[in-house]
Amino acid sequence: MGLPQRKLFTKDEYLLLEEKADSKHELVNGEIYAMAGAKENHVKITGNIFRNIANHLLESPCDVYSSDMKLSAGFDCYYPDVFVKCDPDDNDELVKEKPILIVEVLSESTKHFDRGDKLQNYLRIPSLQEYVLVSQKEIETWIYRRRGKKWEMEILKDNDELHFISIDLKIPVGDLYVKVLFS
Repeated sequence: MGLPQRKLFTKDEYLLLEEKADSKHELVNGEIYAMAGAKENHVKITGNIFRNIANHLLESPCDVYSSDMKLSAGFDCYYPDVFVKCDPDDNDELVKEKPILIVEVLSESTKHFDRGDKLQNYLRIPSLQEYVLVSQKEIETWIYRRRGKKWEMEILKDNDELHFISIDLKIPVGDLYVKVLFS
């Protein structure tokens, strides 16, 4: 006797279910995964990033979103910690598809996925110019930038400056960690 087959969901099925759900879920390879809550450092870092970007984009046609807005990446859907989109045609109220910048704060439970399959999925988004991974264990940031058809990666530490070229914003890396306590 074989194992029972798990149902794989289409993006449309997922979006219908997610619109009615009481909690957030991501769609990965046709499977739906519940999202866990974040730890304090994760929330503080995400807030620092969001605040800096949102303030910078006040007079811009671009919009910044926090982890409550879905982002479509191919057949999958995620809730990035922070992302920016500038395309006025990307106007669906439930899910966005054309980000220029995505930032994920790494958690112990998601860091391998954020650096692996999710990274590969994000880098295939045609509009994406930068993907940033921010550690919550130490002051360290990885930034992937599109250079023509290739991607380059840079690692930044405490005294470095993070330049979001896609939105022309410079932030000292240390500012991402305001009020963050490392154990």
